[in-house]
This record gives sequence, C-alpha cells and structure tokens, in this order.
Amino acid sequence: MMKSRIKVDWELPAHVRAFQSDASLKIYTNSKYVQSKDFFEFTNRQFSLVNQVHSNKVYQIYNNDHHLTCDAIFTYEPNVIVAVRAADCIPVLLSNKKGSFVAAIHCGWRGLSTGIIHETLKRIKTNCEEVVAWIGPGISQKYFETDRDVYDLFMKKYNFLGKYFRYQNNKFNVDLVGITASLLKFHGVQNIYGNSISQNYCTFRDNFLFSHRQNKTPFRLISLAWINA
Repeated sequence: MMKSRIKVDWELPAHVRAFQSDASLKIYTNSKYVQSKDFFEFTNRQFSLVNQVHSNKVYQIYNNDHHLTCDAIFTYEPNVIVAVRAADCIPVLLSNKKGSFVAAIHCGWRGLSTGIIHETLKRIKTNCEEVVAWIGPGISQKYFETDRDVYDLFMKKYNFLGKYFRYQNNKFNVDLVGITASLLKFHGVQNIYGNSISQNYCTFRDNFLFSHRQNKTPFRLISLAWINA
C-alpha cells in the first residue's frame, strides 16, 4: 500500500476509500492518466485525471476513462475514482454517511469565488446534512498574497467572508482553507474534517508537500476517493 504523511481522517463506512499524497509521490501538473505501479497496486485500477482550469464546472463520471475539463467530479459508481491535483489550491473530498457517492473538488480562489462548492453540492442532489467533507493540504494565509481584485470578487458573491482577508502593505493575505471550510458550512455541510479542523497543513511551509508559489514546482499532490466493491 502507498504511504503518506497525511491521513484522510474523515469518519465513513469502510467501503469508502481515500488517499492524499505527499511529496514522495510525484504527479506532474499536466498528467492526464494515473498509471503508476504504486497507484495500481493501491486501487487495482488505472484512471483518468480531469483537466483543471480554475472553473466552477462539475461533472458526474461513470467510469475511469474520461476526457473532461472541469474542477470537480463525482460518482455513485463503485470502483470509479474521483481525483484532483493541487499544489497550493485546496483539495476537498466529499461523501455521505452511507457512502453512496464520492466527489473531489479543486478549490482555487477563482473556483471558490464563483461557487465551485455550491455547484458541486447542487449537482450531487443530496441532503447536505448527510454530507461528510475532508479538506486537504493547501497554502496558509501567511503565504498567500493577492491583490484587491480577489477580495472584490469574494465580497461581490460572499460578503460574509471578509474575516478571511488580512490587508497589509497594499496587498491581501487570503485564508483559502478558512474560506473553503466556511463555504462548506454555508451550503449546509456540517461534518467537516481535515485541514483547519482536525489537521494543520500548509503546502508552502511544510517541506513534505508541493507548493507552486514557493518554487514553481511542476509536481502536484493528488487527492482521490472511490467506493470499493
């Protein structure tokens, strides 16, 4: 089985499987398929990766061979893997207490500000009180600096998120992890685990992770889940 310093610590039925990589496993940012021996031994299958474009587009998938451009995918099918890559943006995995679906969301500031979390929950059409979320490793507020346009985009759609922006030296430091957790709660998800809740990771700070902002790395962390059958 593959090893990682990060455990997906949500509480779900045993048939829901999940994995979060660290920097010991190198996935390129433009990878379209995962075919490595490590993954095949772990999952028993090869699978496609979506082309992530910092959007709010969501697709349902039915098999492991697809060619999609989006930033969130979900499935009800057994043995179909949902996965996203990140190296500062926030990965989110979703399921429910029965383990009847799994979803993976790539949450960058563009996707978050345009409603990627809401669009995913809307497409899944489930009772949000039953949803269980796990927030993966991402960049912390201390290291994520942006201009005012990012602040303005969030305030236009989600003006209650102002507390996650810290203004100094004509820049805004943004707490993307806090925003992600807050938007999950805002849209009805109360069962949340992982970064900022039960764990504490920063891709920029922690040298066992990848950070694009720190060194323009071509590698990405991968977050994945599936229903084992």
